[in-house]
Amino acid sequence: MSEQLPLSEPVIHTSPAKPSKAGLVLGGLALLIAVAAAGATGWIIYRLSPQLNSMAEQQQTLTNQQQSQVSFFQNKLDELQQSTQQQLSSISSAVDEKLLAQQTQQQTDLAALKQQVEQQSGNTKGWKLLEIEYFLKLAEQKLFLEQDVPAVQQILEMAEQRLKDADDPSLTPVREAINKDKLMLGALNAPDLNQLHLTLSNLRAQSLMLPLRQSETAISTEEDEVSEDPADWRSNLGLYWHKFWSNFVHVRASLPEDGVSLTAEQQISVRNTLTQQLLLAELAAMQHNQAVYAAAIQQSADSLQRYFAATEPAVQQMADELVVLSAMQVSLPLLAPLQSPESFRAYRQGVVAEPAL
Repeated sequence: MSEQLPLSEPVIHTSPAKPSKAGLVLGGLALLIAVAAAGATGWIIYRLSPQLNSMAEQQQTLTNQQQSQVSFFQNKLDELQQSTQQQLSSISSAVDEKLLAQQTQQQTDLAALKQQVEQQSGNTKGWKLLEIEYFLKLAEQKLFLEQDVPAVQQILEMAEQRLKDADDPSLTPVREAINKDKLMLGALNAPDLNQLHLTLSNLRAQSLMLPLRQSETAISTEEDEVSEDPADWRSNLGLYWHKFWSNFVHVRASLPEDGVSLTAEQQISVRNTLTQQLLLAELAAMQHNQAVYAAAIQQSADSLQRYFAATEPAVQQMADELVVLSAMQVSLPLLAPLQSPESFRAYRQGVVAEPAL
């Protein structure tokens, strides 16, 4: 047998790979971009470095200025606090000194007043004379400024009582003058304005509740009843006939009430008119105007008689009161001066003067 030689494998020769042109180009571009970026960054830093340095210096300067301002204002605040504290201290001390001075003055005045009271405590006559002088001056003012005769009479009564308590014979002329003044005031027949004011006020309040006069819309009549018995047909027929004619025509005597028929608004107006007339009479009496007072009372009486139910007791009572008020004189005659104040002044001066007759 022939021997077979082993087959040898073919040998493949490989050559080293060459770099591609695209990779070289990309690498070059990347390197170029990196170099350009580094250069641009350095150039920017180079150009901006002066500005950055300037900004840093400005920031430092601003910080220093702020710190100096804060220090300045802090110093000013401390100075202001110190000044305010000093002012408060000075004011407080001044107030304390003033209060102390006032307290001292008050104590001095109180001591002087206590001394005067102690000196006058045993002199009851002096106090009574001061009271009498006050009452007589008040009586003069009431008479000529307010013309309130009843009040003047009451004040003279109080002055006379103080004279009785004084029990001093040298004051007899003053007591005589007071008695003459009382007689003079009593002869004036002056109206009591306080009582008149109360009376007219009550009448105004009553006028809001008085019944008004209204026309009769229905007449109450007694009617015969119809009989149910058929045998009474004649009487029933006559009754029906009478009812027909009585409803068809009704004749009766006229009454004053037939002319009055007030609506709700008219009723309110009538009551307000009466109230205003009474108020006008009151104001005229306070001013002693006799003409206006008499006219207002007369108008009130006319309104009461015309619009209100005269048969009602409340209306009749108001009408009677208006009659009494119409006869009252509210005007005052010429007032003569009081003699008692002049007599007391003469006594205080040490001269006892006889009152003029």
